[in-house]
Amino acid sequence: MNSSVCGRALYYGKRDVVFRKILYLSIPTIIFANPFNATLEDEASWLKDETFVISASRVKENIKKTSASITVIDEDTINKMGANTLLDVLRVVPGLGVSQSNIYVDKIGVRGVETWFSEKVLILLDGHSLNSDLLNGGATSAFANFPLEHIKRIEIIRGPASALYGENAFTALINIITKEAQDINGVQISAKSGSYNTSAANLLLGKRYENVDITANVNYRDTNGYKAYIESDSIGNSGHINPTSKRVNTNLSIKHKNGFYAKANYNTTEDGPRYGAAYALNNEDMSKRETYFVELGYKDKINDLYTLDTRVYHDSFKADNLWEIFPEGYTNIFHTTYPNGMLAISGYTNKKSGMETLLTLKKENYTVISGLSYETQKLQDPLYKTNYNPSTGAPLSSMQNFSDPSTNFVSEADRKFWAAYSELLYDLTESLRLTAGVRYDHYSDFGGIFNPRLGAAWEINPHNNIKLMYGEAFRAPTFAELYNKNNPALVGNSSLNPERVKTIELNLQNTSLDNLGVSLSIFKSAIDDIISTAGNTYVNQGKTTTQGIEAEIRQNLHRGSYIVANYTYQNPKCSTTSQSLENISRHEGYLALNYRINSTFNLYTDAKYIGKQTRASTDTRDEVKSSITNNATVLAKDVMLKDLQMKFSVYNLLDEKTYDSSSPYDYPLGGRSYMAELSYKF
Repeated sequence: MNSSVCGRALYYGKRDVVFRKILYLSIPTIIFANPFNATLEDEASWLKDETFVISASRVKENIKKTSASITVIDEDTINKMGANTLLDVLRVVPGLGVSQSNIYVDKIGVRGVETWFSEKVLILLDGHSLNSDLLNGGATSAFANFPLEHIKRIEIIRGPASALYGENAFTALINIITKEAQDINGVQISAKSGSYNTSAANLLLGKRYENVDITANVNYRDTNGYKAYIESDSIGNSGHINPTSKRVNTNLSIKHKNGFYAKANYNTTEDGPRYGAAYALNNEDMSKRETYFVELGYKDKINDLYTLDTRVYHDSFKADNLWEIFPEGYTNIFHTTYPNGMLAISGYTNKKSGMETLLTLKKENYTVISGLSYETQKLQDPLYKTNYNPSTGAPLSSMQNFSDPSTNFVSEADRKFWAAYSELLYDLTESLRLTAGVRYDHYSDFGGIFNPRLGAAWEINPHNNIKLMYGEAFRAPTFAELYNKNNPALVGNSSLNPERVKTIELNLQNTSLDNLGVSLSIFKSAIDDIISTAGNTYVNQGKTTTQGIEAEIRQNLHRGSYIVANYTYQNPKCSTTSQSLENISRHEGYLALNYRINSTFNLYTDAKYIGKQTRASTDTRDEVKSSITNNATVLAKDVMLKDLQMKFSVYNLLDEKTYDSSSPYDYPLGGRSYMAELSYKF
């Protein structure tokens, strides 16, 4: 976490600059203004509203009655905004921040809490956890580029969700819900080409054959990435980064009408060097990850009252990394030279297998969700080769194998856990729902932990809604934090306890004005037993608090056109020092205009504001300045052929020079870039 032991908000200075940039975004709406020709299908789409959510309580429920701070982004919005990756979508969500690191992982920060591997965020694919990198805990290294063409909707739950989902559902839960056979009903092919030698292709199939639904998706993406120029790295060199990336993702789902199903996902990624593990420019870093899961299950109604959802699953995550920590000819402070640079090869395999049974009782005024789960987790086959002594750093004449248990960078390990949970949704009246739930997890390495959840949602009248929520969550220590060794910088601690968080939230919603919706959330979280380093060893130490507000507004214009905006204020602090967490912006804002030009053309244009990013108290550099980046996408449907779609996007329209704050070196972000897409459904 930031600040060793123990920071993103709308800025009102430089109003003329902000006004000009927003004006630039508005000009195309005037240029392209044109009467629209409505169809019944279009009108149904325009009037559609996201009124339900699945992920908050693991049952379908009215979003107004759900005791959670929720954002739902559907496939239509994703398509119109011109997003290329999952992270492009998440950047528009209030309370969420997306940033890059010096290595291959991208970071998701939630309400001012951000870590290297985003292990405090649980990412699900149709309810299946993608947090399969048990060494580091997060899912973004393998699934940040999950194919958007396959997504039906994304449900983002801000705040703790361990009461139903267990570990990693700490600051947020992101559930990617994919399209089913009836949503596709045919074959859709698409291809993209754009800046940085980027190319991508996607094949999506969905069909019902008598009693069986089959859905399949294959996606390929290849890019050289933004080659940012670094004026001076950690050893004084200058040059460009080389963040190449190749990714393949395949997904298969088979469902029988009797409730039985099987699904599988296979994903490979290969990423080239960004800045470097030691912030030293290099051209050899290469990270390869291979992950897959298989899940078999049954979900159907037993009778009018009970629904049974049971599954068994197996996940695998394999990493193979080449690190050029320092480049050829590097000389350290002791005047020792490394002719071939400092090189390390590390690899490992994570496997987890488990089963879960969920029973739902639904009556007229209450619903009870109860479940049992069991899982085994294993870290296997750690590989470690270096051309230097891992303990002293002294150069060796060649690459040597240190994979022996006595010299390896991590120990093989395994653990097991079982969990029992239950939640009650009780409608005290037609307009007032109470929620109460608790989950108990027991781990073989650190013992048991309870996580409760309480909430109330009151629809005061058809135009006003209020929610009050309290929740707790935990993050289990990763295998790296427990068992790292033979590393002068990071040593594991098998006695670690899980991190804990307690969050209270108040949410207000109003729709009293025609076509205008407003939402305001106020939150406060306290995090205890934070896992950080003391010297070079992982320990539980320090406390962090974060509090703030999230405001959202949506104004529907004419059919299919709308304006959305949100603003986040967050103030995370280390409780033991009262210092703000570093590398976080207290203020963030987002403004978007979707303009339906006519039945064929659509324009989506947006602006993302990031306020000044904080520094650590010991960091004397000036703070990273605030920035506004603009994107614009023109979408054309049924061009020349029915179901033929063309899309052209410009990112960072005004070529704003922006950085992600980091210690000790900031990370430069991409300039203006382009993407063209063509898709056809038959």
